[in-house]
Amino acid sequence: MVFEPEDILEGTRLIRPFLPELLGDDAVQVDRQLSELLAQAKAGQQVHDQILEILKSYPDTDDWMAEFLSEKPITKGFEPLPGKGQPISASKYRCPQGDDYSWYRRSVGTAIPNCPTHNVPLIPAD
Repeated sequence: MVFEPEDILEGTRLIRPFLPELLGDDAVQVDRQLSELLAQAKAGQQVHDQILEILKSYPDTDDWMAEFLSEKPITKGFEPLPGKGQPISASKYRCPQGDDYSWYRRSVGTAIPNCPTHNVPLIPAD
């Protein structure tokens, strides 16, 4: 399956907050590599194949990205709760100094983090 480069870049921005959980000790190194590749992408370079190569080298990040890029969500045994549910909105935040980090605030009580690349507070995405 062929994916749009922008979809790969968006998935890369969104996976970064989950890298410690997915990769443990390797998270810092992988995050640094992804940050550098996102900066190259912003400069106009085609890096989406390199990004996918890095993420495919770890089973957990490969699964995460495959689910993000899939047309149908992978449920892995999930069954929805009975009744009629409604989607909840989560505010999206991004780095103001570079388009290399995105984060969703799932709860109002959750503090908005700093961008790990530039160490500045995230701002609401437009």
